[in-house]
Amino acid sequence: MFSQQQRQQQLMLDARRHQMQMRAAKQQPSTSSSNNDTPSRQQMQPQSGIMGSKYDDLPILEPGDVIFIGENPGSVGLVPAFFGPFESACQHGPLSIIQSIVSSNSLTPAFLHHGLTRTLHSGNIEVAHYLLDRGAPIVRETPSNIFFVPLERQIALFELFIQYGWIPNTPGYYGSTLLPRTVKSPPLLRWFLDHGANPNLGVQKTSHDRCGGPDTSSCAALEAAAIHGGVEAVCMLLDAGAKIQNGVPLHYAAGACPPGTNPHAGRVVLSWEFDTSRIPVMELLVARGADVNQREESRHMVAQYAIVHAVMAGAVERVKWLLEHGADPYKRGSWGSAAEYAHTSGSGEISKVIEEFTKDND
Repeated sequence: MFSQQQRQQQLMLDARRHQMQMRAAKQQPSTSSSNNDTPSRQQMQPQSGIMGSKYDDLPILEPGDVIFIGENPGSVGLVPAFFGPFESACQHGPLSIIQSIVSSNSLTPAFLHHGLTRTLHSGNIEVAHYLLDRGAPIVRETPSNIFFVPLERQIALFELFIQYGWIPNTPGYYGSTLLPRTVKSPPLLRWFLDHGANPNLGVQKTSHDRCGGPDTSSCAALEAAAIHGGVEAVCMLLDAGAKIQNGVPLHYAAGACPPGTNPHAGRVVLSWEFDTSRIPVMELLVARGADVNQREESRHMVAQYAIVHAVMAGAVERVKWLLEHGADPYKRGSWGSAAEYAHTSGSGEISKVIEEFTKDND
């Protein structure tokens, strides 16, 4: 890992390298607009001098812009004197301070974008509108900042972003879309779907392959709803065309665990309320075509059957429900069968449930 000093040195090297590139570009004949204040298309291209940084797709127009690729530009020591008041006003207002600073200085899109991210965290719609109007760009990770504010402001801010060219299917960081992050909030999920969010849209590459078009065989949103959403969210996605066959949402619902728990790190103990809270979702998925004995095919070592996921989660009530709806506790996958896993993990209660169900149905 780089130390802070090494990182700052790398930032400066990248800035000097980019400055030299810009000088060389300015010496070449320009074919752009006659407006000399307008950056050329080459200059406006996002730079990726520091791969993996949160905003590494920001347009870099000045050497100092590289500091806005990271999270804490103020700590780098290269920001102008008015940076502090500007950042504070973006978070707390008033708009008049921001207007004064912006109108009195030549600010780059990267600088304005930093102000926009701080504004989004505070949910100030008026300031966000002003910064977008003055040239703050919306890059891959920008919309994610909206999730920090209350729901009513989230929808208003997403509405504002639409005015500036963003749409719910716009790929974000690593090409993923935001729809799976909306499943805990039915009103926000409804807004996304009403504004064209594709429930089967998966991770999008930066450029389409020869077959053309992005991947539309994803189950990410439906699987997220199966874990974190309720019946309403799952129903909305299914009604919008989400395809159960694209993934294994029943497995996700069956194996849902409380936040902070991991069946691979230790035995999970569920409350009856949490255990049964997924059963209505499971009922809906099965009613809409999910197979209780579907085998998940994966390159990784996974519990390939929904009932094994339920056993791993310690979900006694879900195991009972799956057995009653035809799940086979003796189908073996990468982690063995449900009966085997219950025995080896020491879950005596689940083992007893499986044994009694088997006897009753022989």
